[in-house]
Amino acid sequence: MAKDENILAQEGMRFFGRMSASATHEIKNALATISENVGLMEDLSMMAEKGHPLSPERINDISQRVNRQVQRADRVLRKLNRFSHSLDLSTESADLEKTVCFVLDLASRLIDMQEVTVELTPPVSPLMVVNNLFYLENMIWRAIETACGAAEGEKQVMISFGTDSAAPSIWFSMETVKDNVMNDLFGSKEDRAIMAYLDISIEKNIENNGFGLLWPRHKRYKEKDNVGKSIACG
Repeated sequence: MAKDENILAQEGMRFFGRMSASATHEIKNALATISENVGLMEDLSMMAEKGHPLSPERINDISQRVNRQVQRADRVLRKLNRFSHSLDLSTESADLEKTVCFVLDLASRLIDMQEVTVELTPPVSPLMVVNNLFYLENMIWRAIETACGAAEGEKQVMISFGTDSAAPSIWFSMETVKDNVMNDLFGSKEDRAIMAYLDISIEKNIENNGFGLLWPRHKRYKEKDNVGKSIACG
């Protein structure tokens, strides 16, 4: 148990560090663009002091560019703040679609770097699970990263959801896939530790071009099934 806890802690730190590094890189890029435009404003100011006329259109253009970068940095900071708060509770109820969408948004820069197109099909009804939100986000990212790495050709990843709200599942499929990836899905000690902690299992799809994250049937539904079976047998 202590060994698994150490693996979880180490993997959690790596995940947090990677997402934070990607987010701060985006913020740094936004600040660099702002700094560049501030320098341009300073040049225009110096030219105005020497008697050169200022162009209102140019000033407005620079102002808009700065404002766009401020909004960009603010969006990234909001994502990073939300991500940090996923550590607040040991377990909580989470909507799988919303969690997947958040992870896709949080890791959008890393996904773009792999030149992969990700398409998401919403579930027919909300799928709720009770898990540690931070490690749930971690596992979803590991699944997205695995799917992106397995995709070949046009490199498309399709994400969909199971239809049984009592036994939630998330499915990742690719148009064309690397066989070597599908032959060794989530076999690392980090994968096994997170899946055991979240009580998640992995299953390949029928076409062998994708896989699913599967949660066990909710306890309350198991109890209802058992009651139904008792009545039927009586």
